[in-house]
Amino acid sequence: MGCTSSKKRRIRSMSTFMLNQINELKILPSTFIKINDQPFTKVYQSGRTLGKGAFGEVRFCIHKKTAHRRAVKIFKKSKFSENNSLQKLFEEIEILKLLDHPNIIRAYEFFEDSEDFYIVMEHCKGGELFDAIVRRKCFKEHEAALIMRQLFSCLAYLHSKKIAHRDLKPENILLDDKSDCWGIKLIDFGAATHYENGQFLHGSLGTPYYIAPEVLADCYTEKCDLWSAGVIMYILLTGKPPFDGTTEVEILNHIKEEKYNSESTTSFKALSREAKDLIKHLLVPEKERISASDALEHDWIKNNFQEPPTSDEVIKASLSNLLGFKNENKIKDAIITFIVTQLASSQDLREAREIFRKLDQNGDGKLSREELENGFENLDGFSPEILDQIMDEVDTDNNGYIDYTEFLKAATDIRKFTSVANLQNAFDAFDKDGSGKISAEELKYVLKDENSEDIEMWNELIKQVDQNGDGEIDLKEFSDLLSKHF
Repeated sequence: MGCTSSKKRRIRSMSTFMLNQINELKILPSTFIKINDQPFTKVYQSGRTLGKGAFGEVRFCIHKKTAHRRAVKIFKKSKFSENNSLQKLFEEIEILKLLDHPNIIRAYEFFEDSEDFYIVMEHCKGGELFDAIVRRKCFKEHEAALIMRQLFSCLAYLHSKKIAHRDLKPENILLDDKSDCWGIKLIDFGAATHYENGQFLHGSLGTPYYIAPEVLADCYTEKCDLWSAGVIMYILLTGKPPFDGTTEVEILNHIKEEKYNSESTTSFKALSREAKDLIKHLLVPEKERISASDALEHDWIKNNFQEPPTSDEVIKASLSNLLGFKNENKIKDAIITFIVTQLASSQDLREAREIFRKLDQNGDGKLSREELENGFENLDGFSPEILDQIMDEVDTDNNGYIDYTEFLKAATDIRKFTSVANLQNAFDAFDKDGSGKISAEELKYVLKDENSEDIEMWNELIKQVDQNGDGEIDLKEFSDLLSKHF
């Protein structure tokens, strides 16, 4: 009782300026995606090679402390002969930090040493979609629609953020599991770039078979991604590329002509009218090409896309968790964000991820108030009035939507991830000097940077958690704060 009253007195006596500073502090997934100043080999055990490229390779790795299985993209500095190449790497890192979507690969942290740059990311045990195509030859329409709906969702999300991927191909799409197409991950943002409305992009980037004709002319927009998506859809359904040839020059010439193999191909003839129509709206001149949002509304996607079954009890539990979520303390929010984005595995979050995608009716990678209402309206005890409460508490960045990680933080039963080991690992991430206490300076470094706001705000945040009054947060105080979540 005394602690609660004391905390209320502190909040009442806090200046408006201080309150505004605290309220403006945003805890985002990118908050914890930083350069780790330790050597990569001290933190990770490197394993087998998963792939190779012009600038380096991708390897399987295991986090030594947590035993988490991850992948690391290693760039050889010696390969960067021009400043432009190095700048593209930094742009890729910044783009990865911005992305928060269930079907886009999550980055965890970065490393640098005298020879290499490292980007540590999710590991997807299902391998590349390309390998699945080789194994299966072609997919049934409902299976292809499942993959394409997720891919269009990625593109709608990226394009809403004014990011063009520019290198879509089956090799850059991973599967969570070999036997399950529900759970693709879009990877490799090395060619991705920001753009402005009406801006034309330049640079002949991409891969033969998948490259759009306007890219070959070196003047194009983000809709080059929709052409590549159309090629992927064609290959999924027929097992063959729409623009073929015996040489790369011949393939590119066919692409420039914009005439794909259609009625002359037996496998294409067998496709439904809706499938042919969607392909026809993708593999067309750029001005006639539909957007990713339009593709998500196409009849072929709507008629063939099947949600995985989710019980009412699971959905009710998610709603209950959303209602119980309180965004009342920035440090608690930071701890939960760290656990969900850095410690919970893809399998751990699978149930919540599926509910998010079920609620995301337009596939744009975020939840509107209307989508929440449509998703929960048939549940007992639901009323439109409680949506205001959910939006106020869960939309922590106040952008008017519930983003993917915001949903995971609020809809997941966080108790599943608060083992002694996870709490210790989370605490250690904040306790940078390993002293067993989190200081205001450490909190400032982890949640912002060493050159950010005046230390007084961080001292105030420490006071809200500091039970013994020593000006720092110990493991017990850290754990007790999270226990109040339940």
